This record gives sequence, structure tokens and C-alpha cells, in this order.
Amino acid sequence: MKHENGFDFVEYPCASGKADGLVIILPGHANHPVMFDKLAKQIRDERPNTDILIVKAPIAIGATKEHIRKNGARGADDLYTWHKVSKNTGENAKLVLSHFFNRIPVVDQLNVFADAQLAKRGLADEALALFGFSLGGAIAVQMGTRRDNKVAAVINHSGPVFPIIRPKSKPETLFVMGDKDHFFYEGKMNVQPKGKLKKAFNEAVSHVSLHFDDSLRRLKGAKLPVEEKVVPGLGHTVNKDSFTPTMDFIRRKLGK
Repeated sequence: MKHENGFDFVEYPCASGKADGLVIILPGHANHPVMFDKLAKQIRDERPNTDILIVKAPIAIGATKEHIRKNGARGADDLYTWHKVSKNTGENAKLVLSHFFNRIPVVDQLNVFADAQLAKRGLADEALALFGFSLGGAIAVQMGTRRDNKVAAVINHSGPVFPIIRPKSKPETLFVMGDKDHFFYEGKMNVQPKGKLKKAFNEAVSHVSLHFDDSLRRLKGAKLPVEEKVVPGLGHTVNKDSFTPTMDFIRRKLGK
């Protein structure tokens, strides 16, 4: 695993050594880059002149070996997430509110990382695709809309979309979800804090639905060019039926 510009990542370099495109993969909460090894190799097989990077989220959750194994991350040292959840209710309130106002510090840090990786390869924003899974999908959308220039493509696979406030750019976006996803499709998942935490939210924020339909509405409401794909029988994971439209989207947008 490499470490550059503040992040650990796994790199899958293109065959020629001179990439004409870059795909950055952002895992979800309690994930590890090894869980996306197959996906990265499949993308590289389809686009052999593209560099693929899987970024490791910066916060270790302290997972047990059994938890790591059950999550399909055999051989990983731990599982990781994108931001620290504090025992302090005030700090947690700031964290959730920063998601809703697209001010998560790690998003700007990731964009610095992306800029450095593009510059290293002599590439511009139109050669960059962002793929995020679950919470990584939400982060990918926030990354794309916080950049001054449009990236080629943003793929939010099985992730929520928080309210998009004043997007700087409006990248072409693919929103993929399984109709058996128990987090963001089968149920109406709302943000409903309790006790002291609830005081930090007004009624509108505390009942924001993270369901696919409502997340899709936010993308369209922010005037992002979006394509949606609901995959029959798919749970909270990636399979062949969701990879095919994902790869088609990357091929179309990154090839421009």
C-alpha cells in the first residue's frame, strides 16, 4: 500500500505506464481496500490505459478478526471509515450537520489528493472518475460537487445523497442501488437523533430521508445530470448486474 498526499491507497497502474484516465475508488464505512480488489481489476481490464486507485479511509474502527472475516476483508489489518464518531454529542452534531452542508473536512482533503494524483499523471479533471460505495458514494458526490471543474464521472453505488448546497460543479452522475438494499432502498431510513443530539438539529434536518428516491430527488434538484439504475435482487453490495451499467457509464464518460 502506498501513502501520498495524506492518504494510504492501493494502486493498479495501467499497462502502458502512461495513463489517459484515472479512477478513484472510495470504500464505504467499515470497509477495506482489499474488498474492492476484484472491482479495480475488472475496471482495469475494461480500460487498460487507466490507473485505478483504491483509497483507504483514514479512521480505523478497531474491528475484531471475526468482524473482518465476515465483511469479506480477509487478511486486512482492520476496517476503516471516513470520519471519527465521537462520544461527545456536540461533536457528533457538528459532524452530521457538516454532511448536510457539504463541509466534511475529509472531502476537501480527498480533493487535494485527487488534484495531486492528476498532476502527477499530467491529467485534467475530465480524465477523472470517482466511484464510491455506500458512505463512500456520499463522499464521492460531495467531492465532485465541491470541485471547481467538472470531473468526467461520479458513480454513487449503494450510497445516500445528502442535501447539496450550492454545488461548485455539476458532474455527470450515475446512481446505482439494489432493490433489496436494506439500508437505503427497502426502508425509509431517516436521520432522527435522540436526546441531547436532537437539540442540535431543526425539524427539517432531523427527518431527512436517506432513501434512494429522496436521494435521487436531491441530485436532480441540484441540477446534476444524473442517470439512475435500480438493480433487481441486489442487496448492499456490488455484483455483475450493477458492475455492467457502472462500467458502461465510465466507458462513455471517461472516453470523451
